[in-house]
Amino acid sequence: MSDSPPTPAKAKPPVNPLLAVFNFFTSLKLAVVVLGLSAVLVFLGTLAQVNEGLYQAQARWFKQWIVIRHDGDPLWVWIYPGGYLLGVLLLVNLMGAHLRRFKFPPGGWPVLLLHYSLVMAALFFITYGLLWSPWMFFMACTVLLVLDLVLSSADIGWKPMVGTGRKIGVDLTHFGIVVLMVGQLATDMLAVETHLALRKGETRHYTQKYTDMELVFARDIPGDTQNEDIVAIPETLMVKKDAPIGERLSHEKLPFKVRLTEWQGNSELVDLNDAAESEGRLRQALATLEATYATPDGLISEAKRALEVPGRIPVWVSALREVGEKPGEDIVPAVESVQKQPEKAAALLGKLKAGFRKEMLGMFKQQDASMRFAALRVEEDHPITEASPGRQASTPVAQRYYTRELPILRDMESQNYPSAVIELSGPDGSLGTWLVSPQLREQKVMFEGKEWRVSLRIERTYHPFAVTLLKTTHEVYAGTDEPRDFRSRVRIVNPGKNEDREAEIYMNTPLRYEGLTFFQSQMSSRQEIKESGGSSSLQVVRNPSWFSPYFGCALVGYGMARHFLLHLFRFIRRKPTT
Repeated sequence: MSDSPPTPAKAKPPVNPLLAVFNFFTSLKLAVVVLGLSAVLVFLGTLAQVNEGLYQAQARWFKQWIVIRHDGDPLWVWIYPGGYLLGVLLLVNLMGAHLRRFKFPPGGWPVLLLHYSLVMAALFFITYGLLWSPWMFFMACTVLLVLDLVLSSADIGWKPMVGTGRKIGVDLTHFGIVVLMVGQLATDMLAVETHLALRKGETRHYTQKYTDMELVFARDIPGDTQNEDIVAIPETLMVKKDAPIGERLSHEKLPFKVRLTEWQGNSELVDLNDAAESEGRLRQALATLEATYATPDGLISEAKRALEVPGRIPVWVSALREVGEKPGEDIVPAVESVQKQPEKAAALLGKLKAGFRKEMLGMFKQQDASMRFAALRVEEDHPITEASPGRQASTPVAQRYYTRELPILRDMESQNYPSAVIELSGPDGSLGTWLVSPQLREQKVMFEGKEWRVSLRIERTYHPFAVTLLKTTHEVYAGTDEPRDFRSRVRIVNPGKNEDREAEIYMNTPLRYEGLTFFQSQMSSRQEIKESGGSSSLQVVRNPSWFSPYFGCALVGYGMARHFLLHLFRFIRRKPTT
């Protein structure tokens, strides 16, 4: 028997790099990994709301391509794929996997394109035209579904459409999911949310974005008492993350240049005159405290007086315990015991002065901004004088007012009040510095014989129409305080279109006008409505992709219903086997 030569191994075909990339992005493994990372992202983003607040956490974790660690973050925050990146990967995977397994029906792509286009166009116009009436929308979709099933049925339908009708339900469902995902991405990137707060009878032709500020220069227009010339510099242009403060900004309408020299993301306005007066009262009270507890002789009489003022008892009890006593409800016996021991009496005096001093400072800190500032200056032993604290700007307003920086507030219920110091300069040099804050009024700027007014205010978006609040309705469920109906009746006047009409805005029924959607957001209390007519707050959203969720849901619902009915009819027509 002769030995046969070994069979040579078959050479592996060369790997196509493009095909390998396509297989990777359409693989089931990638879909599982992305879904798992998305679940972790939702958990971490929800956890981050504790420290970052709702809006900041949404913007950082879900509306970014990559989450990058910042100074001050918890230890568990590192570099992580953001919501945009995971969403796009999932979208590419879904579309690629569907195309990878897609097969043309017997009728070919022209019939498929015609069938799919007709159904999608009909759904589009049905959804867009009957969005205001759910019942009519349902009836129109039912008629479309029946016609679609009949025309693509094997018995009486058009034969080329029979093949396309087998997969159109699944394909429309997938396409609807794609529309929802793309629409959400477009909404996050393009939508602009502002607010409109009105009291009854008040009219406004602008909305406000409470999360952003703008530096505004305004001047009167000669011969026009209704309008004014305004130049607004948004906060995002002045305070750049990638540029240092100090860049000079100019505008063709402004005869001077603007330079930001100081920015405080959140601050409170201190009236230095009131703060100095409060500081004087506080120091006088502390001096009286020192004199009252200067010697042990008056300890017993002060303890008896404390029994008449219950608010003083906790300080006495705490001080006595710190020097080793166990006072009962009557602190006088314990004080008498301490007074007989000079060392303990001296220690008790020190503890009492420290306790009452802390209590006084705490009470001042709970009052207005000027009293809080006075307490801090006393605590730091820095008296308020004409030179201290240093004035932040050269204008008269800054000689009286001072802005104290506060931590940035990130919860939904709080409002940050930034402040800034700006320098204006003309061809001959600096014109001075101005302290601006939303809590300060407009300040005059005189240049070349013309008067300008400068202020820092909440960012506004002006519209070619005006909205007037006519009536507010606040109804609750009987026997409870739970709201049942918030409703605002408004009047819209648009001179450009010669339009003057009224509309009602209430929960789940917004008003769409000029590309904007007005939602009922907040409402004043029923008591305030009875007394003064009340107020209403409307959330105003400009979203170019507002229709995508409605159309996407219509596609998904239609596709699932059609696919289910197709299999149901096949099951009913199936002959039983004997």
